[in-house]
Amino acid sequence: MKTKILFADDEKTFRETFLKVLQEEGFEVDAFDNGLDAIEAIKESLYDIAVLDIDMPGADGIRVLKEIVKLRPETRVIMITAYGTVEMAVEAIKIGAAEYVMKPVIFEDVLIKIKQQARYRRLQEENLQLKSELDSVFSIDQIISESPLMAKIFETIYKVAKTRSNILVTGESGTGKEMVAHAIHSLSETFPGRFVAVNCSAIPEGLIESELFGHKKGSFTSAVEDKKGLFEAAQGGTLFLDEIGYMPLSCQVKLLRAVEERRITPVGSTESISVDLRVIAATNKNLQNEMAAGHFREDLYYRLNVVGIHLPPLRDRKEDIPKLVKHFMKKYNKQMGKNCTSMMDKAMNMLINHEWKGNIRELQNVIERAIIFAESNVIQVSDIGLAGASSEPTKDEDETLQDALRRFEKGYIYKILKKCKGDKQEASKILDVGVSTLYRKISELEMDVDPETLGA
Repeated sequence: MKTKILFADDEKTFRETFLKVLQEEGFEVDAFDNGLDAIEAIKESLYDIAVLDIDMPGADGIRVLKEIVKLRPETRVIMITAYGTVEMAVEAIKIGAAEYVMKPVIFEDVLIKIKQQARYRRLQEENLQLKSELDSVFSIDQIISESPLMAKIFETIYKVAKTRSNILVTGESGTGKEMVAHAIHSLSETFPGRFVAVNCSAIPEGLIESELFGHKKGSFTSAVEDKKGLFEAAQGGTLFLDEIGYMPLSCQVKLLRAVEERRITPVGSTESISVDLRVIAATNKNLQNEMAAGHFREDLYYRLNVVGIHLPPLRDRKEDIPKLVKHFMKKYNKQMGKNCTSMMDKAMNMLINHEWKGNIRELQNVIERAIIFAESNVIQVSDIGLAGASSEPTKDEDETLQDALRRFEKGYIYKILKKCKGDKQEASKILDVGVSTLYRKISELEMDVDPETLGA
């Protein structure tokens, strides 16, 4: 992408000549003859470099500089000053300017300074990218588990990380879908670039296409400059599409084309861009039910689900709870400067027997709260703060008849589906119900019937 320069000077001949020189050098330049227009431009666009004359009508260079420091601190500023105003140039350096040059200006000298500042800006961007990547560095060792269910998932992660295949990670909210995506990315030699994550449910429908594929300046009212989309930002790396089940149908066909062809077309552009990246999608929705309801495209589902990874809820891997508790205690001890070294057995039993509808995320929040309120180095039952929780296993007599019937029905249907390896046609015959009735029951009971977990 070209270095973008704001150039403000009221001398017409000098401005036009210098503008031509900069453009011939390959820079993208917006030129202004007064400070007020320059300030308005700064509010609307991000410039890599600003070259400002100190003496300008409307608003002088010092005032423009102050606005840049306040609004766009990453912009590198070079001040142009006439003989006799060196003191103002020095003041500009104190305020935040990077350089100053004296009139009469020698274009070659200014070009050298501009190129130096352009290199500095590239280094800034690279450092920011590196920091972002370091912040998200992830190892599979951070996925804490002793569960046999998770052991199989670890094997899949290691295998798929070496491929170019698209991956669909499913599971309830809080089960660690993004952690798995990070682990795949960190183990990847095929796509070692950036990890770029986007929550599809958090972007308004009218902006999804622009966010994913980018847009050209002027393609819609608020498009005041070219914008690179997330597909392009993830070039050579991993694009993580979280909550894919919430993506509007109107956007799904364009996403399908991008995933299939590995080419994108920014909004307002007629030229497509080739992208080479891995796509990992995730959802807490049952996409098969969504497809049956007409809310999700089958072709997009099968394109994303080349490799499927289903994460079990925490209630199905309770053997992991003590180890997770230890991990979160260590984390929050360090953050809060505390030294909670252990937990009462009753408190641990309470955690093991809890239903954990919010899964690992809920457990993490509970431990954070416990560390906050713990008054000794041993976490007590009172520190846990789980409303209605018990330190004893749930007894059948505590259930209502309706709850017990629901639990039995859910367990029995799951047992038959597992026996049939997910074949709903065969399962419906054994259960002596219609296939449509079986689908309705699965939906009513909120059952997780991912084919991989059923041995299909």
